[in-house]
Amino acid sequence: MSFLNPIALWGLLAISIPILIHLWNGKKGKTIAWAAMEFLNVDENQVSKGFKLENWLLLALRILLIGLLVLLLAQLFWIGNPTTQEKKIAHVLTGEKALWEEFRFEIQQAIEREELVLLADNPSKEITTLDALFGLEDISNSNLQSTLDQLPEELDSLILYLPNSNLALSSDFYSSPVLPTFQIGEASAGRSKTQFLKTRLNRVFALNEAGVLDSVNVGEGENPTFDYSEKSIPVLIQNSENERQFIEAALSSISEVYGFEFQITESLDSAALVFSNKALGKLDLEKLYFFSNLIEYPESENQVIFANSLIFDESELIRNGQLPELILGKFLNHLGINQKSTPLNSERISDRFLLKPKNSNPQKANLNEWLMALLLGTLMIERYLAFKQGI
Repeated sequence: MSFLNPIALWGLLAISIPILIHLWNGKKGKTIAWAAMEFLNVDENQVSKGFKLENWLLLALRILLIGLLVLLLAQLFWIGNPTTQEKKIAHVLTGEKALWEEFRFEIQQAIEREELVLLADNPSKEITTLDALFGLEDISNSNLQSTLDQLPEELDSLILYLPNSNLALSSDFYSSPVLPTFQIGEASAGRSKTQFLKTRLNRVFALNEAGVLDSVNVGEGENPTFDYSEKSIPVLIQNSENERQFIEAALSSISEVYGFEFQITESLDSAALVFSNKALGKLDLEKLYFFSNLIEYPESENQVIFANSLIFDESELIRNGQLPELILGKFLNHLGINQKSTPLNSERISDRFLLKPKNSNPQKANLNEWLMALLLGTLMIERYLAFKQGI
C-alpha cells in the first residue's frame, strides 16, 4: 500500500479540530432551568469543572471523516504483495558467436526462466533456444537502438551483452526503458584489417587510433576498401533556406579538406545523404539521414537527429564550426569505416544510455471508489446523530 500524493497526509493534523471543539463544548457546560432551582444550596448550584468527552461516537465519526478525506487526497494505492510479483528481466545480445559462447550459461538460464532474450540484429530476433541462436550468422549490422525500442516499458532489469570493443556501440547515445547492466566479453570485435578510403585528391585515408581521418600510405598491391576518387555522393537537402546555406557550407568544407564530391539532387531515391527538418516515414537503411528541429530519439543507426534548427542562432554545432566534422564522422561510420578497436569501460559506456521517457499515463489510485463510498456512508451517519442530538 502506498500513496501517489503523500504530502496530503499532513492533512491528518486536522483531526485535532473536532477533538478541540468537543473539549471546548464540554468545558462550557449548559444551564438548565427547572422549578426547584431556587431551593438548592449555593454549593450544589455550581457548574461541574473538568473536561469531558461527550458524544464519543459522534466525535469518532468526525475524526473518521477527516481521515477518509485525507486518504482520498493522498491517492491511496494498493500494490498487492510485492513478493508475489515476478520481475521482468530482458537480455539483449550483440556481437558474434564467440561472445554468445562465452555467456552460454547465462543465456541458457535466461531462456529456462522464460525471460525475454533478443538478438540486436537487423531486424531484431527473439531467442527461445540456444540451438536457434547458434544457428544464426554473426551480426554484421547491429541494430541496438531499434531492439531497445521493442522492449516493454515496465522492465525491472536489462542485461546487455557486448564484445570488448568500442566498435560495438556505433551511436553516441542510446535510449532505454531502464539503465542496463553490462556483460562485457573478453574477445574484441576489432577488424583485423585496416580499411582505406580513396578520394578525388588521389590520397588514401584511414582512421587513426583517435578516430580522426588521416592520410596514409598504401602498400603495393593493396587496394582501398572504399574508392570515391571517381564518383560523387548524391545529397538531398529539404531544409529551410537558412539551414541549407550552413549545410552546403559544411559539405563544401569536407570537399576541400578530404576531396569528397557532393552532388545536390532533388530525388530522394537517388540520394545517399538526406537532410530534412521533418519526419519522412519509413527510412531506407542504405541511406544516412540528418533531421533538424525534431525532438525524438533515433529509431535506427542511420539517423542523426538535432533538436534545434541548423542555423547560427540555435545550433552550437554551427557556432563552433563542428557540423562538418559531425557529418563526416557519421558518414564514415555509416560506410563501416571504424577506428581501431579499444577495450570497453563499463562506467564510461553507462553514461551513453539515457532513460526513455515513460508513457504519459499516470498510475491511478485503485481504492478511491471504496474510500468515497465509506466517506459518504460515514457522513450520513454523522449528520443523523448530530441532528438527533442537536449538535
